Amino acid sequence: MKNKAKVGDIFYLKLNNVDKYVFGRILFDVDKQYHKVVDVNKLPNDYFPYLRMFYDKCQLVEMYDGVYDNFEDLNTKSTLIPHAFTRSIDSKNNILEWGIIQNEPVDYTKINFPEQLNYGSNQVRLCRGELAIPTSISKESAEEIGFKSNMNVPLTIANASLHFQNKRDLIPADIRYPVYLTDRDLLYNQDLRNKVYADLNLDPKKSYYELAKEMGFDLARFYEK
Repeated sequence: MKNKAKVGDIFYLKLNNVDKYVFGRILFDVDKQYHKVVDVNKLPNDYFPYLRMFYDKCQLVEMYDGVYDNFEDLNTKSTLIPHAFTRSIDSKNNILEWGIIQNEPVDYTKINFPEQLNYGSNQVRLCRGELAIPTSISKESAEEIGFKSNMNVPLTIANASLHFQNKRDLIPADIRYPVYLTDRDLLYNQDLRNKVYADLNLDPKKSYYELAKEMGFDLARFYEK
C-alpha cells in the first residue's frame, strides 16, 4: 500500500510500540507544490522565504481524533490537530509503518498553517505559511515567549495525537515529551495571538487564505491545475 503520498491523501501511522493506529490527511506539500510554483532564486532580496528556509521536504498535515486497532477501522474524520508540519509521510524520516487509505480533495480556502514568532535580520516576524510579517516585538521578548518553527517527524505527530487524547501511556516513556505543539504555535495561546495581531492591526479571525491573498500570496495557485 506504500505509494508516494500526495496532497489530499488520508494516511495511517502505526504506533511504534503497540498494534494501534492514528490517522491524518496531507493538506500541503512544500516540495511538490511550493517549489513547483515559486522560483526561490528569483525572490526579492527583502522577502523572507519562510517555507523554503524551515520546511523543505515537509508536508502540512491534519490529524483525526481516535486511536484504532486496525488501519481499516477509521470511522470519524473529526479534526484533532488542525495543522502541523512534519517531514514527509513517505520519506525516510518516517520510521513508522504507514499507508494510504483514500484521497479527499483539499479545500485550500479553509486550511491554515502554524503561526510562529521567529527572529532574523534583526526582526521578530510573525510567520504563517508564505507570510513573514515584521512585528514590534523585541528579540528578548520573543525568546522569552519561545515560539519557534514547528517542524516534526511523523513519529512526533503520532505521539502528539496521543497526547491530545490523554493517551500518553501509549507513548514510550523514553521519548515522551512534556508538551506537544502547544509551545510552537500561537493557535494554542490565543491571548498572545490576539496581542500580536492587534499590534499589526490585523484581524485575527480572518482566514489564512483571505489574509495571504490580500498580501499578494494566493494559495489557490498551488492547487489549481
